[in-house]
Amino acid sequence: MGVGMTALNIAGKGLEIAGGVSEGIQRKTQSQIEAAKLKFAADVGKVRAQETDAAYREDLEQTMQTISAIRASQNVRFDSPTATALFEKADEVSDRARVTAVASEKMKALGYEGDSAAVRAGGKMARTTALLKSAKTIGSLAQDIYGVGKSIYERE
Repeated sequence: MGVGMTALNIAGKGLEIAGGVSEGIQRKTQSQIEAAKLKFAADVGKVRAQETDAAYREDLEQTMQTISAIRASQNVRFDSPTATALFEKADEVSDRARVTAVASEKMKALGYEGDSAAVRAGGKMARTTALLKSAKTIGSLAQDIYGVGKSIYERE
């Protein structure tokens, strides 16, 4: 093989390596973008959980005020056994619904965080995998460069 062909062969392998590494970097970048989107969704989910908690607490407070207003309009004491039972039942029902709704939002947020971590790890592996795929070509390129250097050295 002539020097010109060897040079073209070396250049082709160099471009092949650069393309593989570039593809790995592109996949890593795409993974980082996707991971950031998922992390943002997780953060939004955490805020949504807090908002849900606050909304349920406000609803409970409104329910308690309504019960008190109805009881007062009927000229019944707010600390009567019936009023106490109504307050306790309203608190129990609201608390159960609040805890379930908040837990659901938190679980969604945890899921997004897990997905984000997995995508980020996959992106890191994409770059490493691209480099490992190029290892054979890098070895072949090194052999070609060595061969060119050896032939130049032998001519002198």
